[in-house]
Amino acid sequence: MKTNKGWDEIQAKIAAGEAAVLTAGEFKLLAREADAEELCRRVDAVTVATFAPMCSSGVFINFGHGSPPIRMEELSLDGVPAYGGVAAVDAYLGATAERPGDPGFGGAHVIETLVRGGEVRLEARGKGTDCYPGRSVSARVRLADLNEAWFDNPRNAYQNYGAGTNGSDRALRTYLGVLEPRYGTVSYATSGELSPLLNDPQARFIGAGTAAWVGGAVGMVTGCGTQFDTEVPVNGKGLPVRGSRTLALRADLKAADPRFVAAAAVPGYGVSLFLGVAFCLPVPDAEAAHALSVRDEDITVQVRDYGAAGRPVVLETSYAELRSGSVEIAGVRSRSACSSSLAKARELARELRDLVRAGRFPVRPPVEALPARASPRPLAAATSLSAPASAASPPEGVVDPSRTGPAGYARRLCVDCGACVSHCPARALSLEGEGPHLAYDASACAGCGTCAGVCPRGAFRSEPEARHG
Repeated sequence: MKTNKGWDEIQAKIAAGEAAVLTAGEFKLLAREADAEELCRRVDAVTVATFAPMCSSGVFINFGHGSPPIRMEELSLDGVPAYGGVAAVDAYLGATAERPGDPGFGGAHVIETLVRGGEVRLEARGKGTDCYPGRSVSARVRLADLNEAWFDNPRNAYQNYGAGTNGSDRALRTYLGVLEPRYGTVSYATSGELSPLLNDPQARFIGAGTAAWVGGAVGMVTGCGTQFDTEVPVNGKGLPVRGSRTLALRADLKAADPRFVAAAAVPGYGVSLFLGVAFCLPVPDAEAAHALSVRDEDITVQVRDYGAAGRPVVLETSYAELRSGSVEIAGVRSRSACSSSLAKARELARELRDLVRAGRFPVRPPVEALPARASPRPLAAATSLSAPASAASPPEGVVDPSRTGPAGYARRLCVDCGACVSHCPARALSLEGEGPHLAYDASACAGCGTCAGVCPRGAFRSEPEARHG
C-alpha cells in the first residue's frame, strides 16, 4: 500500500509532538533494513546539515543614529572595511573582506567576535550634511548594541561541491586549502550524504520561504543563490556531478550560536567563514524517502587539477572513496582531506531534530520553488584573466616549517574539519571516533610546522599558550 502524507498532516503531527523525526544519519541506518514505502510510513521528517567554509556570506547591520546623526559613507569594523552605500547607518560586511595589510583577519573574524558577545571597534566618517551633520564616529560596539544584524548570504550550501588536486611541481594555496604538488593531496568540502540539497536533489522541499537553521539561528531561504546551475551532468543515481544548485539565506545574527559560526583564514587565499546550515525535510512519499536514502557511495565528485590550465577533471570518484583517506590519480595514491566538519554537521542535525520534536523550529512548504532550469553565464573577459605574478610565492603570514617547534594544538580553536590530516608527514594527526574528531598524537609529532601552515583556524602554533590550549 502506497503511503502519501500531506504537509498539513506532517505539520499537525509535529505540533502534537507525535512526529517521528530523525537525523539524516539515523534515517540512512534505518534505510538499510526498510524500503522506501516502509520508511515513509515510519518517518515523518529528517534533519540534514552541513558545516563548511562559505565565502559568499555576510551581514547587514543597522547601527542606529547617534547625536549628531551621521551618514556613514566610509566605515570599518576592527579595521575591516564594510560597505556603507546602503543608507545613513546601514552597512554590509562581507565575510571575506580583509583588514588592509592583514590578510589573515577579515569580516568573518568580526562576525565571530560579535556572535561570541565581544566588542568591535567602529570607525566611520561622512562628509556632513544639513540632515546628517556628523562627520566621524569612533566607538566600541557589541551585537546587543546594534539595532539589527542579519546574515544575508548570496550563496551557501552548494548542492555538490567539487574537489581539488594539484599536478604541478609546487604547492598551491587555494580556497580548498593547500594542495600538495604532484597529486600529493586531494581536498574536498561539504558533508556528503548529510548535505541538504543532496537529500532533496530536485529541490522539492527547499525553496524560497523554507525555514533554514543558519549558524544556529532560525532563518529562511530567500531564493536561489548566485551561480545557481541546473544545467549540469548527473550520475546514474540522478545526482549532479558538480556544483549545481545554491541557496541565498537570511537569519538573525543576534540569535546565532557561536558553536556554529567560526572564522577561517585559509593560507594563501584569504578569509572565509565556517557556517552551519541545516534543514528539516518532510517524508511525504516514497520518492522523498528514496532521495533521503542517498549514501556517500552514491555521490559522484569531480576532482580538478588546479595546477593545470583550465582546471581539467582528472578523476571522478565518490564521497565514500574520498572519506577513505586516499584516492588514486594518474598512478599516484593521493591523500584526501576535507575542509568541512562532519562532526559539526552531525551535531547540527541532532540539535535541529530535537528542536523540531519540541515544536521550536517551523517545518513548512516553500512559497516559491527554486528555478527548474538555470545556468550561469561565464565571464565575458575570462580568456584575458591570469593569476598574479606573485602567486608562485608563499604569502606573508604562512609559518616557516624550519622555524616551528613541536606543534601546539589549541583544541578550543579546532572545528574538526581535518584539513591538516593529509598534510602531516609524521601521521600525528587523524580523524577518529563517531564525530569524527581530530586526534593529535604529540608523541609522534616531528615539529615540522606543516599543520600550522594549512590550518584555517590557527589551531596549531608554536607559542606556549597554544600548546596548552
